[in-house]
Amino acid sequence: MSAMPTVEKEKRTQAGSAKRFQRLLSPGKIGNMEIRNRIVMPPMGTNYADDEGFVTERLARYYEARAEGGAGLIIVEVAAVAPEGKAIVNQIGIWADKFIPGLRYLAGKIKKHGARAAIQLHHAGRQTTRRNTGYQPVAPSALPCPVCLDAPRELSVDEIKGIVEAFGHAARRAREAGFDAVELHGTHGYLINQFLSPYSNRRTDEYGGDRERRMRFPLEVLRAVRRAVGDGFPVIFRINANEYVEGGITPEEGKDFALRLDREGVEALHVSAGVYGSPAPMVATMSTPDTPLADYAAAIKKAASIPIITVGKFHDPEQGEAALESGMADFIAIGRGMITDSHFAKKVELGQIENIRKCIQCNQKCIDPLLTYGKPVSCIYNARVGKEVDFPFEKAPRSKKVVVVGAGPAGLEAARVARERGHRVILFEREGETGGQGRLAMAPPKKDRFGEILRYLRHRTAALGVEFRLNSNADVETVLKEKPDAVILATGARPLIPEIPGIKEQKVPTAWEVLQGKVKPGKRVAIIGGGLTGCETAEFLAEKGHQVTVLEMGAEPARDQSFSLRGELLSRLELNPNVEIKTGATVTAVNGRTINFRSGEGEQSLQDVDTIVLAAGAVACNPLEGELKQRLDEVYAIGDCDRPRNAGEAIHEAFNVAYRL
Repeated sequence: MSAMPTVEKEKRTQAGSAKRFQRLLSPGKIGNMEIRNRIVMPPMGTNYADDEGFVTERLARYYEARAEGGAGLIIVEVAAVAPEGKAIVNQIGIWADKFIPGLRYLAGKIKKHGARAAIQLHHAGRQTTRRNTGYQPVAPSALPCPVCLDAPRELSVDEIKGIVEAFGHAARRAREAGFDAVELHGTHGYLINQFLSPYSNRRTDEYGGDRERRMRFPLEVLRAVRRAVGDGFPVIFRINANEYVEGGITPEEGKDFALRLDREGVEALHVSAGVYGSPAPMVATMSTPDTPLADYAAAIKKAASIPIITVGKFHDPEQGEAALESGMADFIAIGRGMITDSHFAKKVELGQIENIRKCIQCNQKCIDPLLTYGKPVSCIYNARVGKEVDFPFEKAPRSKKVVVVGAGPAGLEAARVARERGHRVILFEREGETGGQGRLAMAPPKKDRFGEILRYLRHRTAALGVEFRLNSNADVETVLKEKPDAVILATGARPLIPEIPGIKEQKVPTAWEVLQGKVKPGKRVAIIGGGLTGCETAEFLAEKGHQVTVLEMGAEPARDQSFSLRGELLSRLELNPNVEIKTGATVTAVNGRTINFRSGEGEQSLQDVDTIVLAAGAVACNPLEGELKQRLDEVYAIGDCDRPRNAGEAIHEAFNVAYRL
């Protein structure tokens, strides 16, 4: 009897969500393929295949989790139609029949949960390297990619025809493997896109020159694919609406090609933009406005007769519903949001919006590691991504009493995971608010999205019944009084105060105090330390009208920031007239309003400084571990209190420790 109110409440919540998101949750069709809702997981490379291109259990389980999570259509990531066309090292292969059994296993894993399964057919062209493939890149013209830099070899006409047939054979394999549709990757600067664009295609034969001849290769690929799969099998084309480069595809040309594809019988268009090296990122970041590509999709939608998929920073279901309601598109692609939360769609369906772990567009463990270092994809605050096999959703063998000390991101994650695994959790926090250094991370400009991590972790720990002890400066006796089976220490770090003459005597404030609003600097500010914290503090102050000079002893600033966010941060700082960064500058003394420093130009000084701010790094704050380990068997130090590092590393460590309790 007691369960009835809960059941009825869940039904009402689900019914309310169905009404609130009626378009997003409504069935749709692409060709004759019926799809249970309008939520699409777009193709995103993972590096989860093996080094020969075969499907692995890791890859299959990753996609299965998203199918279980309610996605309507899952478009499996780039599958290489030729070995020299791989863009990433561990890319799925579809260039030979030997891959069909693994692809069949993958398609089956997706479809058994009610999702539709498509796969993207891909050739990188010049946007790859010998390191990735073992071959010299090939391209319409011998023009190197401005990012990959490997000089490509210009394809002969016979080779072009061979690649056309390779796409056709790949599509046939996809259908034989049980996929419901294929997508042709015609954007982001890969081979099909390269032929379309005068930016990368300088040929003068039948495959280059005017627009009609530049369309020849993509249309031949489409027709070869259609012959291979037959009528009635949906073919989706991912199209570039704007290359954002001089001499590249413009929105007008992108729209014209979209309409040509519509006439050629493509069943849907997936509208994206950008190429490697374009000033607008192919993958949106924190600083990018929301849904930056939706207007391109809307323009094509007005003219085309086939379904349109829009993509790009749809991180909230409300955004998807609004785009559908306004008629901008027919389907919403949730990309990194589906990496971050495998059950994004199911939570929308159930009305559990507050339970969605939303992407923060930091790129720190997904896009940047994949494209910069060739590493597998993960997520800054979901350690299960790509490790669904290793960490199934299940209770721990024995319930324990767990004490967590410190409620920053690592401590909150440890408490969440331990509680979800069935342990009783008590969380001590010396301040009256949770969040720790996470609150600092969201203070600088363009970083407010970082607060989504705290929102999610705060909500989940509270909903799960973690016992909070705020304003509690836990010592050894306080912890032992709880008689815990295990203790997780997440007491964080404190700012490093370097041994520079004058620093301690003047009580120079830290960047943390500035970002917290505890210190109000004067007009002219000097920041000692040009790592991420120093640079972000500089931007924070510059936006408030301060004149800021950053002194960094290293050769480059913000080296501890992830690749894509670092580039944007440094670009903004370079353009900001209120900021000056001096690298190779080692501070030797502080004396009143003067800072002495040594650089390649010799001994120098910065004078008439109103406020000096320290951003010289951090040191672990771990006062409890030594004594507790003498009195308890299970004591774990995680995150910065073990050694200072970035939030992703701390959160992942918290997950791993808490999961194994």
